[in-house]
Amino acid sequence: MEWLKFAHIITIIAAIGLAEASILPIVLAARRGDVVALRGAMAAGQLGEKVANPLALISIAFGIGAAIVGQIELTTSWLVGAYVLLATAIGLGLVGGFRHEERIVAAAGASPSDRPSAELQRLLDARWTGVVAFGPPLLMGGVVFLMVMKPNLW
Repeated sequence: MEWLKFAHIITIIAAIGLAEASILPIVLAARRGDVVALRGAMAAGQLGEKVANPLALISIAFGIGAAIVGQIELTTSWLVGAYVLLATAIGLGLVGGFRHEERIVAAAGASPSDRPSAELQRLLDARWTGVVAFGPPLLMGGVVFLMVMKPNLW
């Protein structure tokens, strides 16, 4: 069981790190209006996501395996709370995050290099941009908290 827990922890740390490491450079480039840096940060972020998403699925499999082998009830309150937070984070990405990201990439590609186009600026200023940029990492922080602290939620 210990190797399953270790594999679960290592793969989720790698997945979260790869998926979320590009957020700060993207936000900084967007705030500066640096289209060239934004294009590079977005490309790096998309590459990281291609590795992070399969790693996250592998981590979930290791986690379920560790729970079953360790005889942890899969309906324990802290696990159910983690499922809800994880599903919400995934939902944010699937429902709008990926499409919004694709629009930003397209608008950045169509913008002149010296300044954001009106369309790119509109997308960067949209409230949804902040929700999809910072929502999933905050939710994943909640998942990590529940997994480490294992509080009795009900």
